[in-house]
Order: sequence, then structure tokens, then C-alpha cells
Amino acid sequence: MTLLKLEFFKCRRRKIALVCAGVLAAQVLWMGAFLFRQDGETAGQEWMMLFYNLALLDAVVLPLSVAVLASRSCELEHKGGALKLLKTLATPGQLYAVKLAWGALTLAALLILRTALFLGLGAAMEFPGSPPWGRFALFTLISWAVSMMLYALQQGLSLGFSNQAAALVCGISGSFMGLLSMLFPAWLIRCVPWGYYGLLALVGMAWYPDTRMTRFFWQWPAPWDLVLLGLWAAAFLAAGQALFMGKEV
Repeated sequence: MTLLKLEFFKCRRRKIALVCAGVLAAQVLWMGAFLFRQDGETAGQEWMMLFYNLALLDAVVLPLSVAVLASRSCELEHKGGALKLLKTLATPGQLYAVKLAWGALTLAALLILRTALFLGLGAAMEFPGSPPWGRFALFTLISWAVSMMLYALQQGLSLGFSNQAAALVCGISGSFMGLLSMLFPAWLIRCVPWGYYGLLALVGMAWYPDTRMTRFFWQWPAPWDLVLLGLWAAAFLAAGQALFMGKEV
């Protein structure tokens, strides 16, 4: 617990709040502009449309956001022999776990706040029906789990390489792959870690060419896809930890 408090203390000047505010602002502006352009075609489906587009937004925005957060947390350790000093105060395993816990708590706070904002947006725009509280909670949990899987990858890169360009390029590429993966068949998305935002989405979309109408429908993530998510996370965690443990300081 002391190490975790120190991690938050160390990051207090890393402009983490500003990064999170930027992520939220980008999502709210994008979604707000999209919703205000809608016509009567999606009447009665507003909540489902919100969930569908949130999954799309997550696939585009969160991979890079996760990379930036991991980089902001880890880059100081590469300056002035800080990593050597820290390894005299705690084991490498403890340092790695504390940074992972910091990322988990930061992402949880970000996504919970994001959920509250979009619940408020739906209420302000008077979406029909009561807010789907349970689905919002599940969606937030899934977004957090996928983000933590990617955070394990990004933390490994940020701690393993002193030049943070490697981690940030991975995040930028991940955002591109996350968007592109929405067009992939499901079997191919399972091979793209950044595509799990869309793969585990709670809403699907069907377009009917005869009537030229779009319909949204609720769906549930397949159990084996959740297992694959856990396997990706375990692989990234093991690889990142091994890279960090073997790093010479």
C-alpha cells in the first residue's frame, strides 16, 4: 500500500488528469456530434445506438490513451538512474505490480466517469425508456478489462525501452487496428488484441439493403472470447514482467 501511495504521489505532476480529461472530451464531442445528426430512423433504439458507438469510440481512442498513461507513469524510471534506486527499495516484481495497480485504478476511475457522462448525455437528450444500468455496468467492466489487457502490453514496452516512442507507436498502431478490426470477421478479430473492444460489444448492428434501414440489437459476449481476453492479458503480463525483470540497470 505504501508503494502504491508513492506511485500516485510520483505521478501527481505527470498531468494524468489532463490526459484523462482530453480522453473524455474527445469521446463526448465525438458522440455528441454523432447523436445530434441522427434522424428518425433510429427512433426507439437510442440507448443501443449509444452502446454500439461507444464500443467503436473505445476501439479508436482507448489504445492510444492507454499507451499515453503507461508512458507517463513509466518514463521517469529511465531518468537519472531512478530504476536502480527503486530496485534497492523494493523487488522488481513489487514495482511492476504497483505500476499495474496504479494503471488499473486510473483506468477504472476514467471509465466510471465516462459512464456517468454518457448516462447524463442520454438523460439530457431524453432517450426513451429507462437507462440500462446493468448493461452500463457490464460495458464499463468489459472496457476496463480490455484496457487492462492493453495496459499490460504498454507497461511492458514503457518499462522495457527507455525510448517511449516504441510504446507510443504501438498505441497509435493499436488505435488504427482497433478501428480497422470492426470490419474484420470475428475469427480474425480474435487475433487482434485491440479489436476486443468491438468483439465484446454488447450491441450488434444489422443493415437491411431492401429497406435501407439500420437496426441495433442486444448481444452478449461469447464465453470463449472472454477466455481469450484473459489469455492475451496473461501473455502480455508474463512477457512484460520477464522483460522488466531481466532489464539491466
